[in-house]
Amino acid sequence: MSTATAPGTAKKWTCNQCGVSIGRMDGQRVDFPETWDRNDDGIFCLNCRRDRAAQAALESAPDDSPIEVRAKLRRAALIEFEVSRRPDHGDGAIAKACRSSVSAVAAARQRLGLPAPDPQTTKRR
Repeated sequence: MSTATAPGTAKKWTCNQCGVSIGRMDGQRVDFPETWDRNDDGIFCLNCRRDRAAQAALESAPDDSPIEVRAKLRRAALIEFEVSRRPDHGDGAIAKACRSSVSAVAAARQRLGLPAPDPQTTKRR
């Protein structure tokens, strides 16, 4: 849990799922990490946010689903999470982050109804 007293700042932020913490060695207050999330369930780092998205997809599958089906659901959930989180990033950058293909990212973007980013305004990331 965070040790916050002012909104958006704390001496240390700690993920409720994995326990990783972010703070400064000198004890100065830091802003809430932009890749983290706060919700009713707690505070979660980016890695745990990805894990939670994948777990939610797996929970929707029947218990007797083959491993291959579960793997595809997990991968699709991770890609959709990243596309939703960073819709302005190019498909190649998201594919690299998800260890997936550009076509899988484009398909996820289409499923979510999100337009492809403008190549003229997409910064190299």
